[in-house]
Amino acid sequence: MKKLSLSIMACLAVNTFAVAGGNIEPVIAPVEEMSPVPDESGPYIGAGISFLTWNETQDLREPGQMVPIWQDFEESWTGGTILAGYRFNPYIAVEGRYTMSFTDGSVELDGADFGDYNDDLSNIAIYLKPMYPIGDFTLYALLGYGQTTIEFEGGGDHDDSDFQWGIGAGYNLTETLTAFIDYTVLYDDNSFDDSPSYISDIKADSITVGITYKF
Repeated sequence: MKKLSLSIMACLAVNTFAVAGGNIEPVIAPVEEMSPVPDESGPYIGAGISFLTWNETQDLREPGQMVPIWQDFEESWTGGTILAGYRFNPYIAVEGRYTMSFTDGSVELDGADFGDYNDDLSNIAIYLKPMYPIGDFTLYALLGYGQTTIEFEGGGDHDDSDFQWGIGAGYNLTETLTAFIDYTVLYDDNSFDDSPSYISDIKADSITVGITYKF
């Protein structure tokens, strides 16, 4: 019985070779063409609405007093930001921004409302922008240097330059339009170089919501 089975298998093998002409032809699977990787590099521009805040600590002690009398001063505005940048690849870009206030400043002293003043806050800076894409979302950081200027009503202009940083996220609406939101620290130091001596611990920051357009 075993010999009969072997004979049948041998016959089938001979017939198979005969049909194929005695040659075994390997089956080659077709190679699928890879879709090209989209080019993420190029210039872009954008604009957004910014919510600006200025915080400082003031020493209200009279001349001759040894013990400081601290007061928290906070002023906030609604403003705008325009920006332009260049994206080298999906993970790094360089970006310049100009931000300025549009409304009067709303002042609070130690948390109490102190009215509106015709003060202005502006900032100009350039940033290195590391990015991490996740599908249509992109997380990013802003690391750069810029100049912050505040103009107090009847109190003159004060400005200083410092390291600036921020974090944010973007969402691709289309291939060219991206919505974004970010938080940026515009200034964080003891005081401006030309600030009055009673001012210390200055911090200015912004929250910006906007749209960018990629060329």
